[in-house]
Amino acid sequence: MKGLAYFTGALFSSLTILGLLFKIMHWPGANVALVLGMMGSAIIFIPLFTIYKFRKSS
Repeated sequence: MKGLAYFTGALFSSLTILGLLFKIMHWPGANVALVLGMMGSAIIFIPLFTIYKFRKSS
C-alpha cells in the first residue's frame, strides 16, 4: 500500500509539473497533462494516501 501510494503521488505530481511546463512553453498536450495529473491526484492519490495514513495510525 505504501509503495503504491508513493508511486501514484510521484506519477501524478510529475504529470502535473510536466503539464505546467508544456503550458508555459505553449506546447500541445498541456491541457491533457494538467487535467490527468490533477484529476489523478484528486481521485487516486489523495484517497490512497489517506487510507494508508489512517491504517498506519491505528
